[in-house]
Amino acid sequence: MNTTTLQIDDRFSSDPRSLDGLISPLVELSMDSPSLIVGWGATQSGLRKDMIPYFHVCGRLAVDRPVRALVVGGWHGSEESTPYAVARMIAVFEARLQLVNGLEVTAYPVANLDAYRDPAHMVLRQPMSALRCWEDSPLSHIKVLEKELQRYSYDAVFLLRENVYARDTDVEAWTANDTARGILEGAFARYGSVAPDFRWRINPAKPVYRRSFTPVPDADSQPVEIVVGLSRAQDPKQQAQEAIAVVLHVTHSLRQAREEGVL
Repeated sequence: MNTTTLQIDDRFSSDPRSLDGLISPLVELSMDSPSLIVGWGATQSGLRKDMIPYFHVCGRLAVDRPVRALVVGGWHGSEESTPYAVARMIAVFEARLQLVNGLEVTAYPVANLDAYRDPAHMVLRQPMSALRCWEDSPLSHIKVLEKELQRYSYDAVFLLRENVYARDTDVEAWTANDTARGILEGAFARYGSVAPDFRWRINPAKPVYRRSFTPVPDADSQPVEIVVGLSRAQDPKQQAQEAIAVVLHVTHSLRQAREEGVL
């Protein structure tokens, strides 16, 4: 286990709600790294304390065009394991860059900074109807993510959530692309073959989770949107390991399809 991951683990154990504790080892790591970048999503207030931190990991190029993935944690302020999972994911990717060959991963450990600092499931001014992109949401973090989705042509967007009722990780995905659907079906089936309690659905008629990011308006191509429900029956380290495994499994499948000229 690398030093940055140990620091994140230690700080999370000491104070699971400290955003600075989670991200400061990553910020420090980025200072001398050619592959890890830290950025700050500008909110409506324009104040640095209100800006939303994100990290960008660039793997070595294995193809002409990398697979780009956006990973989002901390969608609701009551969540503690999803910010931790994202922070740990970035540390693992940076320490083992071979895992992200041909990939570029942008990750927001805590998207909903207002609710996280409250702390509350959602603060009073955040109705469920406002937690979707492209619907004139008044919320700062939604506007930040809209800009992010227009900044790059993402292939996949992952939203990490906590699921109180699930025994194991469960995934719901959306895509309007038949080729992408076939890639996802194969990826999830393979993952489920070694994880018997893993559940997955593509384009569910009655989703458990709320679709939030797609379709992106006026985009040349649409990312697949994947909601990863992490089971509360697992401890935070297990949840983080599951999140990392799912993100890598899907992005590697997309990368292979691109290398083969399928995607």
